[in-house]
Amino acid sequence: MKRIAFALCATFISVGTMAQGTLQKRLQSNPKIDSLVSEVAALGGNGTVSYYYDGKLHKTVSITCHLMNDFHPTPPTGDPQIDARNHKTDSIRKERCEQASQIYNAIRNTCKALTDDATESYTWEYHRNGVDSVRYTLALGEYQSGDTLRTWQRQREVQYYGAPEIIAFRYEPMPGNDGNPWISKGFGYFRYEYTPDSVGKQMKEYVPFNKQAYSALLQPILKQKGIATRQFSVYCDTTYTFKEVKWNNNDDFVLRENTLTPIQPKSETRGTIYTIYSKELADSVLSQMIQKTWTFLEDNPGISFHFEPYTYYGFKTMNELFENLDYRRLMGFYHIYLHSIGDQEFNVIVLEGTGDMMVPMEWLIVKSWKNGKVVYDKKRMKNMTPMEARSNTSNHRTTLTRQYEPID
Repeated sequence: MKRIAFALCATFISVGTMAQGTLQKRLQSNPKIDSLVSEVAALGGNGTVSYYYDGKLHKTVSITCHLMNDFHPTPPTGDPQIDARNHKTDSIRKERCEQASQIYNAIRNTCKALTDDATESYTWEYHRNGVDSVRYTLALGEYQSGDTLRTWQRQREVQYYGAPEIIAFRYEPMPGNDGNPWISKGFGYFRYEYTPDSVGKQMKEYVPFNKQAYSALLQPILKQKGIATRQFSVYCDTTYTFKEVKWNNNDDFVLRENTLTPIQPKSETRGTIYTIYSKELADSVLSQMIQKTWTFLEDNPGISFHFEPYTYYGFKTMNELFENLDYRRLMGFYHIYLHSIGDQEFNVIVLEGTGDMMVPMEWLIVKSWKNGKVVYDKKRMKNMTPMEARSNTSNHRTTLTRQYEPID
């Protein structure tokens, strides 16, 4: 039996309890993976569980983890005040070290436990003087017909394809680690993919996304009392020259999704923002949206989608809750994102349009953006400056390219 390990990490999101429909039951996967997700969440880790359809149904779990440099308490100075402060700081650092270690061990132990059940596996570990390198790759189960297990290998890297369950965990030490007690000495990434179907449908067989039906399910939720609504628009044509992405607060866009072929002479993005100022209401809205999305997917099998049922909004980050993947057959797009500013403001952002999708860095206060000319929302400007708006989106920056393949 071969063995391998792809580095995984600890950052998961449990999906909450909801009525189990046929689709959800089909996507129920390995109970040991579900236990890992719950354990990581209990330890304070984060991660993602997502579902998508590209001709086949898939469930994926992604977890990131790290290990801190070894903990050593600060030597006493003899000054009671300084020693008290150092003791408090040491307690925080020790807790972080222990938490990181527990998450790493939870992932590694799960991989070890599943190795005995694997159809094929590969493992490689190196441990010396506090330096760790780990790789696990596992294939579980076999299809009765259709896809068959395939292996790709290069030196110590192994990948499997064509099995119902694929697991990869890869952990690497940080180069140039100087022993700083606040710095991670290594990072890991864990990915699990469950694909119950061995044979997928061709793109021409996909069911078109019914935006009107989906919106009709969400509108009663998003128009509840206590939810403010506003809109912004983005227009861009060939007269505008894009600036180089610098990955800092001076960038023009927090999100930019480009069409590859054909190049669009003009692009339009329409954003509707639903803002909630109560965490209790925000949690309720998110739970309802997740339930209604499952209902929609149950009632509309065969649409191409990507769904991440987050249980939190994401501080300074636009977490994507739902994405229609019909862009390969249509020039339009439809996305739903989540965003929060601490526990004070929670945003649900619905983006739709044609051509390239673009969201300005200052979207929190923008009314319109046209070829670089910005008009701000005066009401929002009373409580937030452009620099503050940029700062409140600074944890997220994405630039993607999508291929358009029209279907005859």
